[in-house]
Amino acid sequence: MKQEDVLFDEYERLIINKLKDGFTQVEISKYLKKHNIEPYSLRSIEHRINALKKRFEAKTLISLVYILTKKGLI
Repeated sequence: MKQEDVLFDEYERLIINKLKDGFTQVEISKYLKKHNIEPYSLRSIEHRINALKKRFEAKTLISLVYILTKKGLI
């Protein structure tokens, strides 16, 4: 089991991977809706990203991806 699997649920991993790939929050929402993955509302995505930023003490999306990459989590 990878360390990432312990730290993130499937929904968080999907969001993080899309952020890493350069998707905006709106694009992530559209992707989730297209693939029938719920919740796909923009507010749900924002809430989860904000929780991740708080958890990893990141101020921006860019810093969140940087921190997760630096820690070897993505």
